[in-house]
Amino acid sequence: MSDQYRRAQADPEEIIKAARRRARAASSRRRSLVGDAASDAPAFDGNLAVQPETIPVESPPVEAPAAPQRDTVVLPRTRTETKAKPVPEPVEVPRPAFVGGILALVVAGIVGLLVLNTVINRDAYHLQELRAQAGELDQTEQALSDELSRMEMPNYLQSQAVLYGMERPEKVTFLYLPGGETVEVPWNEE
Repeated sequence: MSDQYRRAQADPEEIIKAARRRARAASSRRRSLVGDAASDAPAFDGNLAVQPETIPVESPPVEAPAAPQRDTVVLPRTRTETKAKPVPEPVEVPRPAFVGGILALVVAGIVGLLVLNTVINRDAYHLQELRAQAGELDQTEQALSDELSRMEMPNYLQSQAVLYGMERPEKVTFLYLPGGETVEVPWNEE
């Protein structure tokens, strides 16, 4: 909000102090003019002057006119006390720039939520694709593992050896490493 439209707010304590200073100054001026004899009299000047009680003032009796007239009632004059009303605070109307800024903020928030929702949904679809791909890879791994265990079976190895023209040996030689001995054993089917 611009400072040129803002009304200065006074501190209530400062207002009271200023009023007391003015009252003391008015009292001292009156004493200097009238003297100390009238110190009990109420003050008639300054902001904090005490107003005396209003007393009706009677006017002198009116003489009757020569011609008959209606009776008139004379009301006594009274002094009425008028109090000053405080000035109301100025009403500040929302400025178009402020309203536009608030609207822009709301629109930006809504657009941001939509973008965030779109990104989250896109990531959810990507996650679903990755999970499907991981399932396919698990199936491929299981198929390869099954094929490897089938290829390691003795029957499969024997059939492949016959296919490639390998023959069975008559003797098998075993080597024992700690001593370096070799032992030849005839081939056994088991």
